[in-house]
Amino acid sequence: MRPKFGQLLMFAAILACSAGGIQTAHASDEAEDDSGTLTVGFDAWVMALEADMGSGSSWEFPFGAPRPADLNSQELKIVLSLRRLVLNGNDEELGSLADQVERRQEEMPVQMLFWLAYAQGRLHQDQACLSNLQLLLMIQEGWKHLDNGQQAWVLTGTPDLLFLLGERELAAGFYTRLAASQVEQLKLWGQYQLAGMDFLVRDFEQATRKYSAVCEADKPGMWQEHACAMAEIAGRLNRLEREGEPHGAVASINP
Repeated sequence: MRPKFGQLLMFAAILACSAGGIQTAHASDEAEDDSGTLTVGFDAWVMALEADMGSGSSWEFPFGAPRPADLNSQELKIVLSLRRLVLNGNDEELGSLADQVERRQEEMPVQMLFWLAYAQGRLHQDQACLSNLQLLLMIQEGWKHLDNGQQAWVLTGTPDLLFLLGERELAAGFYTRLAASQVEQLKLWGQYQLAGMDFLVRDFEQATRKYSAVCEADKPGMWQEHACAMAEIAGRLNRLEREGEPHGAVASINP
């Protein structure tokens, strides 16, 4: 099950509205250093997933149970509880447990940090979820503790939340990296979301091209129908911008 924030950009494209949140105008040297380090971590995670998967590979949500050998008994109990509450849709208990885990003083193992972020995504705690996704990306070789689907969720969820919280430039860079991936599902998600960003800035020619690529793919995932509809809409808007709107006799002859 994918939290809803991964789907919100498609609706933003339809509505052509802007997402509020963090302002990107005031970038300090420290922020630039942080984003650079995060970019390095993001690229390392992408390369790790590419090395482990063929171009036509895919994954399913929800994810499998964690490997007990990676966790002590208390950690395993917490992770399994987070996973169970997510899968059962018990948001009240999930929120209570997620808050307790977030306040832990001990360093969290990768699997616990992942399930905490996933729970926060389910609870629409976007800023907290993004912060923990960024922590995951900064853990050297952290992907080794997660299965392919979990790695992919981190890689797609991070730019989704960056976009929704106002960090559009950084999100666009991550989507561009995904769009260049040899893993088909990563590539299509990157193209799909870049198309939405192009649509928002009225670059309908680029939006049409990218939406069409996703629409015509063999295994694009659940967003194919929307990509096809948006390719048609963006194409019409692109023609309208180039040719203008016909009126009178011209409109009757060439509807």
